[in-house]
Amino acid sequence: MTVHKILLASLPAIVLGLGACEKGPAESAGQKIDQSVEKAKEAVDPQGPAERAGEKIDEAVEKAKE
Repeated sequence: MTVHKILLASLPAIVLGLGACEKGPAESAGQKIDQSVEKAKEAVDPQGPAERAGEKIDEAVEKAKE
């Protein structure tokens, strides 16, 4: 029973440790593709000032999560 408690207590630390790993090449490539698609959409259908401000806020939140 104590082994289970130890494993259960260490699980959050393990999960947090895995979440802190650096990006791999596939994730970086995926982000570049996403950015390219966003730029193409912007060229076809430009955003208004409020929408651009919202996008900047979203980007800042995403960077803060990383």
